[in-house]
Amino acid sequence: MSLQLFADYHFHPNFNFGRNLRKQSEKIWKAFDQHQLDVVVISEHSWKRPTDSYHILEEYRTSGSKTRILPGIEVLTEEGLDVVVFGSCGSWYDEDRLAPLLEPYHAPIETVIRLVQDPEHPVRGFLPHPYTRGTTGAVEFYGREEAKILASKLGGVEASNNCYDDTLALGQRLGRRFFPATLERMQKTHQIDNEFLDEVDVDFIAIGSDAHFPEEVGYGCLIDIAAWPETQEEVHQAITTNRTREGVPRHFKPALDRVVHVSRSAIITAHEALQKKALRKSKKKAEGQQGKDLSPVPSS
Repeated sequence: MSLQLFADYHFHPNFNFGRNLRKQSEKIWKAFDQHQLDVVVISEHSWKRPTDSYHILEEYRTSGSKTRILPGIEVLTEEGLDVVVFGSCGSWYDEDRLAPLLEPYHAPIETVIRLVQDPEHPVRGFLPHPYTRGTTGAVEFYGREEAKILASKLGGVEASNNCYDDTLALGQRLGRRFFPATLERMQKTHQIDNEFLDEVDVDFIAIGSDAHFPEEVGYGCLIDIAAWPETQEEVHQAITTNRTREGVPRHFKPALDRVVHVSRSAIITAHEALQKKALRKSKKKAEGQQGKDLSPVPSS
């Protein structure tokens, strides 16, 4: 029987920094352990203190936990696109050359691509949830063909994102009747079609829970490995060569829990949208801009 890593490439601690951080961290570690996650990429949004979030989780790691966490960030590019970037060691957060990634609406997508492609930089990147609505989803913002090019340049793509799991479980019939286009986007966010994946030239495939709460943890992928990784660098190497396309759920959610999760996810999504809008407005005001033509990433 081959060895396998259970990995989640996309997790948000979503800390409330005004409350007990130890208690919040313990709940997260308990969820990691409960679902036997071997590797989790900590990909907090760039405006929600990603560096602090990673270091707090490491500080309050519970005794006996075997889960490895990798330091990452969900970059918000100048154009408004999401890109997940991660490394093997938290020291990358402090590198001046990578500082543009930590500021929301700062680094153009071309800069992010250049940084993750440069072998001198200790980070890798992938295109998350290409089919989500708005600028955070590359297919809607750039178009399907340009999104494939973008994923190829970044080196990775999220083939399955579990953020719509509860909504799809509860509302597929209603969606088919009243919101067919939205339903299709949700389904392709949950699992991208094989044609898309066949036509991208990437180094690895990512699978993520996109969890914002401990109760949403438990989704990832199984990665075949020849030997168990002993260091952070070996873990990083293992997940940046993954070719598994389908996610694996290790949680069972009763219908009532799904209703609660959908409601809570809707609230956090709306709150984050308002935060991004305020950040964008503040940035434009500071720069004295009335707006900018944000053209798609070049195809060449």
